[in-house]
Amino acid sequence: MAPCVDWFFGRGLSIGCGLRWSVPEDWAMLDRPVLVNRIVEVIRHEMEQPHIDTTDIKEFLSFLARRTTVPWQHQFHTTNWDYLLQREISALKLCLQPRWCANTHVYHLNGTVENLDDNQHRSAIVLESDPASARTSTTESNTAFSKIIWNKTFVIVGMSFECEVDKFILHSLNKVQDDLPIGESHWILVNPDANALEASSQRIQGALPHAKVVKVASLFGDWLRSELPELQATCAVDA
Repeated sequence: MAPCVDWFFGRGLSIGCGLRWSVPEDWAMLDRPVLVNRIVEVIRHEMEQPHIDTTDIKEFLSFLARRTTVPWQHQFHTTNWDYLLQREISALKLCLQPRWCANTHVYHLNGTVENLDDNQHRSAIVLESDPASARTSTTESNTAFSKIIWNKTFVIVGMSFECEVDKFILHSLNKVQDDLPIGESHWILVNPDANALEASSQRIQGALPHAKVVKVASLFGDWLRSELPELQATCAVDA
């Protein structure tokens, strides 16, 4: 099996593209189905606004296509509800899966507002305020987890595993870390917020005590323009 880099994108990616909307605090009083419907409607609307700039995503995919070393590949996960990354991958209009890409599907671990003909295999939308028990088993989440636990190289962008549903991801990895490659994995954390960076580092190290964690205090776009030096060190991309 080819070595693989698993990318996890949190709100940092969306914010970098200009999608800064967050759920208003006064929406907390709404019934959950009404709240979810409003979130879906607003994010779909926000994604179409003229200020949304996905240049960083385009440059990121182009960089991976040009600089990924053989036999490395990449696969993508996100806790974002938007589908900006998936939309840019789809816009490439790939006839064949490229060598550098393990999967052209972006695994939306907290659900997505994307309107598909068939959503039955996708994860349902999970809210930051939800308890960990709200994360139900789906075809998408099971497939993503079964891939993640066998890999050893991870890049986390703008994500701190702060809410209970995201902590549950690390809890699930902790349960298998003694027996599978994930236990001795290498994590690169990218976040311009020093406090969030330190918090996510501690949470990952607590769940995976034998993992190596490298902290990069940077915006994703700036790190990309520096040519991902910490990832170069893993030999996944060339120098």
